[in-house]
Amino acid sequence: MTAMTVRLIGAVALCAGLAGCDASPKPARAFSDPAVQKLYMLPVPDYVGTTRLARQVAQACPRYSYDQAQDFQVNEKRNAEGRGSVAALSQSGGLEVMTDVIRREFQARHDVTVGQDNLCEAADQESAANTALASLLVPVN
Repeated sequence: MTAMTVRLIGAVALCAGLAGCDASPKPARAFSDPAVQKLYMLPVPDYVGTTRLARQVAQACPRYSYDQAQDFQVNEKRNAEGRGSVAALSQSGGLEVMTDVIRREFQARHDVTVGQDNLCEAADQESAANTALASLLVPVN
């Protein structure tokens, strides 16, 4: 190894050890963003259904990616209040029903079939309306 490589490795290790040097991804939107607040305020079954649908939308549209960092941030705050993924564990039956309802409403609103159609136009419309679902979609450049 060259001296430059050793210094680079040392700098990376030092950076990783410092609290001010966080390499984890940041959410695309601030927590105070109205769409993020809509997601945060949803009842548990609606929240889970919306996050599941947002993943499917991102998978079916190459123009958007799923904001895992946003999901994590909102879920952590919801868990602190007993309304996140931990609370969802005890509501599995209701979650499946609400996920299906949310998916069907989305399909009817946008005249698409999730799992079959390209969902880019629907994602664009959700983003324009600044919905809770849109808070989890990040435009890909």
